[in-house]
Parts: sequence; C-alpha cells; structure tokens
Amino acid sequence: MTASAAVLDPAAPRLRVLTTSLVLRPLGGIELCMLQDIGALVARGHQFDLLYTFGGEQRATYRSMGVRVRGPHGFTVGLPFAPLQLLGFVPSIVRAMRSRSDVLWLNRSEQAIWAQLAARAARLPIVVHLHHAPNFRATRTVMTGVARFVAVSHYTKSLWVAAGIDADRITVVHNAVPLDSYPAGGADRLEPARRDLGLDVAPGARVVLYYGRPEASKGVLTLVRAWARLGLDPSRAVLVIAGPRPEGAVAKALAELPEGTWRLLGVQSDVVPLLHAADVVVMPSEVPEAFGRVLIEAMSTGRPVVGTDVGAIPEVLGGEFSRFVVPVADPEALGDALVGLLDWRDDDPELGARCRAWVEAEFPFDSHVDGVEAVLREHARPRRRRGRG
Repeated sequence: MTASAAVLDPAAPRLRVLTTSLVLRPLGGIELCMLQDIGALVARGHQFDLLYTFGGEQRATYRSMGVRVRGPHGFTVGLPFAPLQLLGFVPSIVRAMRSRSDVLWLNRSEQAIWAQLAARAARLPIVVHLHHAPNFRATRTVMTGVARFVAVSHYTKSLWVAAGIDADRITVVHNAVPLDSYPAGGADRLEPARRDLGLDVAPGARVVLYYGRPEASKGVLTLVRAWARLGLDPSRAVLVIAGPRPEGAVAKALAELPEGTWRLLGVQSDVVPLLHAADVVVMPSEVPEAFGRVLIEAMSTGRPVVGTDVGAIPEVLGGEFSRFVVPVADPEALGDALVGLLDWRDDDPELGARCRAWVEAEFPFDSHVDGVEAVLREHARPRRRRGRG
C-alpha cells in the first residue's frame, strides 16, 4: 500500500470532515467502503457531517456512530447542462458552510462540480477518493483546485493520469476490509450456512458463488456458459448467484441450464453467511474493475477466488494467487479454473488460511485507514487560533 509519508500524530487535533453519499444503503462497494472507513475514523476521534441524496438503512448506523446526517440533497447536474440547475445546490452548500469542517472528502468524482462550489463557499480543501474511472471529458479542468486525490489501486491511478491528472497529485491507498467483520469459515460452517440461507443442495456438493449485479458486463453470461460447458451433476457442484434478479441474455442462459445445477438468491445485506456457504468465489468481470472488493471479502473468509485479467483484479490477486486469474470472456478457461478448485480442501488444505493471510498482509485495514487519515489530515485547512483577550 502506498500512503502519505506523513507521520500520524495521536496528539494532533481531531478532524471535522464533510462528505457526501449518493445513497444510504449498500448500492455498491463505495457505500460499504465509506461506512467502514467513517466508522474507523470516528473511532479515532474524528467528526463527520454526511450529506446524502437517497436514504436507506445506513442512516441509523451512521447516526449511532455520532455522524451528523443531513439530506436529501442533490450533487450532480443533468445533461444538457443549464446554469439554473446550480440553484438546486444552494441548500447543500449552505449546509457545507455551517458544518465548520476542516476538509471535504468526496467519494464520487461525478460530484466534482458541486464540490468545487461548496468548497469555495465554505473555504474547504477538497480530497477526492477515486473509486472508478474518470466521469468527465475535461477531467483536468473539472478537477482544478482539488488538493489531493486518493486512488483505490495503481490501475485506477493510471486511468486518472491518462485523463490529465498529474501523477504526483494522486496517492494510492488500496481498499481493505476489517478482518473481524469477515471471519474465516472452515468446512464445518458449510452446511449450517447453507441451511440458514435456504440453499437446498446435496450434502457434500461444492458451491461456486457469484455475488453482485448479474449482468453480462460483469461476466455473468460467460460464467453461465462456462458452467453449462462443465456439465456437472448437482450432486457434484452447484452454481449460486446472489444479487438482483437477472434479466435479458443472462436470464435466458440460466433458464437453459439443466434443472438443479444453479440457485438464485436475492441481494444479501450481510455477505458473510453467503461466503461461508461457498467453496469457491468467482469474479468474472468483463469491465475493468477499479479494485475488486469481492476478492478480498471472499479471501478474508478463507475462500479462493477466480478473477479475470481486467482492471485491478490482477493487482489484488498477486503472488501465488495470480494462478487464479483467467483471460476475460473465456468460458473454457474460466470453467477449467473453477473445476480445478472444487476440491481444494482435499488437494491443498491450507489454501484457505493462505487466502486470509494474503489479505491481512497485503491489504491491512488499519494501514488503509492510516493512509486515508494521513491524506485528510495533511490537506485539512489550518484552524484559526483564538487570540488572548
């Protein structure tokens, strides 16, 4: 992990941070990363004001942390752009001014225009956390005035450098997960977890898990084709897809699989039971991933993961785990990798422990929080000292 060289001083003043969220529920990795990061930073004594657009179950969680949650507010402009749209920003900009924050931490770069206006009005430096590829054509212009960028991977940094941001303005702080929130689950947890989820699979059958949006761009169509090619009996292995109901070509391909060879679960607010029910996890994305949080979530619980050679996936699946990286959109290679891992507990019993150890060593959560905290602290505006009367 690359982070600021600044030394974290426990005696330094605690920060007052202003941030925004599109939605207060786990729409994707960004919302979950924010929730865990803010929780860790609050535990270190920092204060947060959170402005949001759409509500959700995370509102209560944030409030229990002591975060001041305000909304709903809009932070993006529509196309075609009209200057009058900016009037909709006034209430949230007033909130920003009243927050008396030290720094604005933006986790969605598409909100940059709002951030520029709010930061100028509230006299706040901006730190932009880059969780995805650039959103604007004129990236360099839109991002003028940003004090610092934090990228979740070297791959993501390269995209923003290619878009015109100077490399020395971007700090890489790899994503991470708190290990205690993703406990290891051995073979003894398989059957209980499956029962709890209502997964009716044969005793001893292997479970290959995909969780997330079941879309062709995420490689799910390739995954279904790979599964069809393997032709495994349900007593041998079952494919489980957890997420929103598939549509279009993915739904059609699933319907053509032999009966009993796959299961569909809805979106899971807690993925740990889901992971404990699985033997192998797969992330077959065909679009470049900025990081690939699924990879470290699964490995933290002691599950090997098969991923594709796009985006930051090879950056995360390094070392010995690079052998689980397969060519993108290749059903044959994907199927071969999955079937080769079905019996890993017999063939390589320590693999699960090594998966967890890899995450602990390469993506430690405390170091991740250190990195984010260091950037926020380094670029926070100096507080005025009160004069003596």
